[in-house]
Formats: sequence, structure tokens, C-alpha cells
Amino acid sequence: MSKILLGKENHLFLKNDSCKELEIHCNNLNLVKDLELKHLSFSKYMLVIFPDKSCYYKKYLPDEYECKYRPAFNIYLKKLGNRIIDGLECLKDIDLAYYKTDTHINLKGNYIIYKSFINRINSYYGLKLNVKKLKIKVLNDVELSKLNKGIGDLTWPNNKGDIVIPKITDNYFYSDDLLPFYIDYKIDGIYCNILDYKLNDCTNDLLGKSVLWNIISKYILYKNNIESDNNFKVIIFYDSFLLQVLTLYMELVKEVYRIKSTYNNNLIELIKPDFVFQFCVERFLY
Repeated sequence: MSKILLGKENHLFLKNDSCKELEIHCNNLNLVKDLELKHLSFSKYMLVIFPDKSCYYKKYLPDEYECKYRPAFNIYLKKLGNRIIDGLECLKDIDLAYYKTDTHINLKGNYIIYKSFINRINSYYGLKLNVKKLKIKVLNDVELSKLNKGIGDLTWPNNKGDIVIPKITDNYFYSDDLLPFYIDYKIDGIYCNILDYKLNDCTNDLLGKSVLWNIISKYILYKNNIESDNNFKVIIFYDSFLLQVLTLYMELVKEVYRIKSTYNNNLIELIKPDFVFQFCVERFLY
């Protein structure tokens, strides 16, 4: 069975997913169980929301779909106020911030949200973190799945099923200023350490392995920036929307723990960070 919805001008959307993205935005389905969000107990916490593709590219949805609701986002906004960054607002005047043939944001859109994040935490918490400058380039009309970057997922055979996609080329945004990491980086014990969820260092056991999904999903990426001009320790909880820009956030402060997980109070208690930042695509707000 196909997991994709063919929209206008060959824009592809995710359907039949467990997160029920289209039902949320078109039928006002609210999946948030704890309406008071009591688990978000850490005071120095900031949440960055990547809008669902059906929100950002809603004009390309088939006519029978009208994206107009954001129930979960509104609940989180009421709880967090200025501690939430709405990616949809950041991108409202930007074209081509998401891929046509993939569920994810591209580097162009990711970089805009990154700059908004740095500006917000600097302002809200009185920090003085620098924005890393990137020169972003683009390859036009390429098949993303052939780049071996883990993208183009809506054209993968296991997702598209028997749907015939008239055109599967897309625009790929990249930067030579960004260290390739996801899929490209082979663990060497130099750039960062790989920890298990009890903070045991597993780097030596994984030397030479590529940082693929099985590594990302099972381990913590830890970076100690020895030459940092501050002594802050942060946890960054994230999902797949940050895979292509992992290194963009790895040098934020002195110590960075990158955890491919939802907000987790047990890990916060174990690591004892100064700040907790979470990056989450909107359909994962439960």
C-alpha cells in the first residue's frame, strides 16, 4: 500500500502514517494526551517546531484536503509561550524550504530556523552564541534518492507503492561549509564521542562505522568543545529533521549531548545540563 499522497505540481505528501498528519491539520485531530504537559519540567527549556509539510506546502495539497488546524501546536504554545519557536512563522515568506519528494525540510529551510533559534536563545537567556555562516548551494533537478544522503524518502519503493509519480526530480541544497555527518561520517573518536544511554563511552567499539540510522537511534552523540569560550552543557533532543545538519549544532557550547529522542526527564537528571533544547516536527507532538 502506498504511503504517499500525490499533490499538485508533483509535490508528495505523507499519508497513512501513524502520526495522522493530514487528519490533525484537516480534521482538527488532537493526539496530545497530557493537556497540561506536566512532563516539561525543566525550566531552561526551548522547543523548536518544524511545521509538517502539509502545513508549509498546503497550497499544493489536492483540493479535497484543507489544512487549517494545529491543535497540538496550540497546546504547546499555551504552555511554553516565548519558549517555543514556530518554524512555520520563520518560513512563512520563504519559498522552497522543504523538498518536493521527501518528508523533510531542506538545508535552506533548516538554516533559516537555525538562525531564528540562535537569535531567540541569545535574547531569551542572555547568551552570546554566534551564528555559523553557511554559503548554501543548490543542485537543480536531481533524484534525491540517488545522492545516497538518506533523502528522497517519498520516492522509495517501500513508500510509494504502486503510485506513479510523473516527475521525481527535486532541488538539493547543500553547503561546503558544513561537515558531512549523517551517513558520511565514519566514527574516529576525534570529532565526537558515541555514548550509550547510561553515558558509557562506546566510541572505541564503533570505530570505523558510519553514522547511520542504527547508530543515531541507539546512541548519544557527545561533543566536548574544549576551546569554547563558555562552560555551558546542553542536551539537544531531536528527530530526523535535524539529521542533515547535526554538526551545525554540535559546537554551540562547551558540552553538547545530541539525543535522537523525545523529551526525557531521566536523561536530564543523569546529565544535569544548563539548557535543554528540543527540535521536533509538528506531527510528533503528542
